[in-house]
Amino acid sequence: MNRSASRYLLPVLAAVAVLVWQNGTGFITTTLLFVAVLLPLVVVHELGHFTVAKLSGVKVLEFGVGIPPRAFAIRRGETEYSVNWLPLGGFVRMLGEEDPTDPRSFAAQNAAKRIAVLAAGAAMNAIAPIVLLTIALMIPQDVMAADVAIVDVVPGSPADDAGLQIGDLIVSADGEELVNSTTLQRVIQLRLGADLDLVVERAGRRLAVHIDEVRVDPPAGQGATGILLTNARVTVASVDPGSSAAGVGLQPGDLFFRINNAMILEEDDATTVVASAFVTNPAAPITIEVLRDGAYLALDAAAAAGDLIGYTASAPPLKHESSSLFAAIPAAFVQLRDILVLFRNAIGSMISGASGVELAGPVGIARITGEVASAGLAPLVTWTALLSINLAIVNILPIPALDGGRITFVLLELVRGGRKIAPEKERLVHAVGFALLIGAIFLITAKDFQRLFTGGSPFG
Repeated sequence: MNRSASRYLLPVLAAVAVLVWQNGTGFITTTLLFVAVLLPLVVVHELGHFTVAKLSGVKVLEFGVGIPPRAFAIRRGETEYSVNWLPLGGFVRMLGEEDPTDPRSFAAQNAAKRIAVLAAGAAMNAIAPIVLLTIALMIPQDVMAADVAIVDVVPGSPADDAGLQIGDLIVSADGEELVNSTTLQRVIQLRLGADLDLVVERAGRRLAVHIDEVRVDPPAGQGATGILLTNARVTVASVDPGSSAAGVGLQPGDLFFRINNAMILEEDDATTVVASAFVTNPAAPITIEVLRDGAYLALDAAAAAGDLIGYTASAPPLKHESSSLFAAIPAAFVQLRDILVLFRNAIGSMISGASGVELAGPVGIARITGEVASAGLAPLVTWTALLSINLAIVNILPIPALDGGRITFVLLELVRGGRKIAPEKERLVHAVGFALLIGAIFLITAKDFQRLFTGGSPFG
């Protein structure tokens, strides 16, 4: 809707903020990515308002892409289609949004039609993720395959009560085969407050493990289940006699877990991590954690003196994954369901105080977009789907100045037996709500800048 264009001024602040912080190619790339992600979502949102308004018989005066000043416009029938210079927003301008004197005005329509027009933008943002997630699943991508290994179990935690041990390799969770620890972390978050069934490999045998309840509000630093994980994928292939690798006790067949709490993901990571730890503090102990013949071992690497050489290692190749269209569509629905459950659980954790509230404003979103894009096209498309879901949820909430707030006034009209709230009173509520919304945005943006200057992650 026309008034909704103002809420898209927020991304303009993001572009300016990123311009202040970045320069050259970094700024140009981040800005272009930000526009490429946000603008289609805004256009899809406004296209929902536009389509339902047309179908409802409302006269649409203008469909605008971008925020004025206007670059150019063309007229088709009774509607003007404009392109504006600031490519970070959009709007639909309808006849009589508050004046019902014309029978084709928005305000003259019955409550059901007005609610449909107002809700259509959020509905489109809710539908778009299915398309986006389907595309993301079809994009070929390389995925790091790794054993999911337990390197610590908190005494008295659900994992400890279930009998999990250091050195266990978790094969599957809730019936889903694990590709790496990210898969397990997602499953755990989906099962908050519920039981969780695992299959683990211990000393060459597979065991079924049942965790009675994944904690919603765990003690600080323990996590929902009480286990600490690592991705283990690098195996020692050979060790030269008399070498520093042999001196610290490495043997062929050892599977690297961690070295000084750092994951070993590539063949030469062990040498690099040991050298770095030694340079940082030559007197500090260096611990190499490995799995040998199914048993967990911690080796003292002090004998290497920062020079761990004389071994070869191997790692499995990256898994090349992509789905066909017919496989991607149902998988997208499943993924969307999981995302909504994760949102619900995250909100529940915030309300209960189990996790802090981490909000990202336009600057943070721009930074995250740049970081996600560096991981590849598929993650960027998935991130766009997440943003679309967020737009749908935020816009449908009963917040003054947003679509949900306007729907609330229509619902109040129905409760009052068809008597509308005076337009000037509704305008005042939306104006106050918009002012509070902008204030909150500035506070969040200030937090984004604080993260920029302190080197904090926009992910919280």
